[in-house]
Amino acid sequence: MLLARRNLSRATARSTLAIVAIVIGVVAIGTIGAGGEAFKQDQMKAYQGFGGTATVSPVYYADDSGSFSDGFSDTDINRMRQVTDGATVLPVVERWDGAVRTPAGETIITAQIKGLDDPGTFYETKSGSIPDNWRRSVVIGSRVAENNDIDTGDQLTVVANGSFAGTYQVAAVLEAQGFADQLQADRAVFVPMNQFEDAAYDRVIVSVDSRTGSVEEASESLETEFNARQRNIAVSEVQEQREQFKQLFDTINKFLIGVGSISLLVAAVTIANTMLMSAIEREREIGVMRAVGYPKLAVVSLLVSEAAILGLIGALIGIPFALGIGMGLNQLLVGDPLAFTTAGLQYIGVGAIFGIGTSLLAGVYPAWKAASKQPVEALD
Repeated sequence: MLLARRNLSRATARSTLAIVAIVIGVVAIGTIGAGGEAFKQDQMKAYQGFGGTATVSPVYYADDSGSFSDGFSDTDINRMRQVTDGATVLPVVERWDGAVRTPAGETIITAQIKGLDDPGTFYETKSGSIPDNWRRSVVIGSRVAENNDIDTGDQLTVVANGSFAGTYQVAAVLEAQGFADQLQADRAVFVPMNQFEDAAYDRVIVSVDSRTGSVEEASESLETEFNARQRNIAVSEVQEQREQFKQLFDTINKFLIGVGSISLLVAAVTIANTMLMSAIEREREIGVMRAVGYPKLAVVSLLVSEAAILGLIGALIGIPFALGIGMGLNQLLVGDPLAFTTAGLQYIGVGAIFGIGTSLLAGVYPAWKAASKQPVEALD
């Protein structure tokens, strides 16, 4: 090993460039992996609090053959409550062709009008409160409030075509929910259900307390009750959506790591070039070693050891860099610099192992080629 270190010190510039290439590869893999995990953590936070919920929607058929073409009725809602055994069943009315106007008379294009008996059952308020007898006010999402500078006490004009039109006071602004919310409450204006003239519900939110049951069992009961003869309802569990997003993030992360691994291919070429040049410069030295009795395997081991040293130094330098960049990404995305997941740390470890392995593989061919020369040829 001492001889290997001495030989590397002869070509400081080439050795340094090889080490830098390994460092870049280790940092690329480790940072992409750890950063991807931090991004996934940030996105998965949107699903917190929605794990025990599912959305029930009617299935529409072109020939209207027995499906809930007009939405769910009160009788359907009661059936859902019976078969889900204690789950919270919240019917929802949605109006996409209505309009919401600010106190200044400007139309909020992104606002969605939704009817819900009690938003407080499902959401927490950021400001204001939802009256117990909620009949003549509205509750708005955080994005509607922020983008239009609306606060509790302001007046909004809400027009739901075919149902109602009127001016309502904002009773409360809801906490931000994120993209995982089935009702997209951040962009919604919730109106009391009694304002809608028709009794048909567009969809239903089912919420199950994990201490008393599971959303999977509730979903299965609903499917059995309503889809016995044909598929009349579609049940979408938030947990299923979460797993799908998680798999998507994992796939993207692996793809990016594959792209980052290209830098290790560059490092392998650099190390192979370094070892080849070193072998050419030391051809006579290697010939003498073979002439005095050094076996071919000993020469190969010496040159491969030199490549391994380059990889080890590159990995030892790259790991702290990858950890430092990962901490910065954790702070930016998660708010905690030490919020590394096991998978995130594993990616950094994999980057280091790949860096060392790449160095070893890159050193084998030059070493074998140099050791395969006959002593007479090397000394000529």
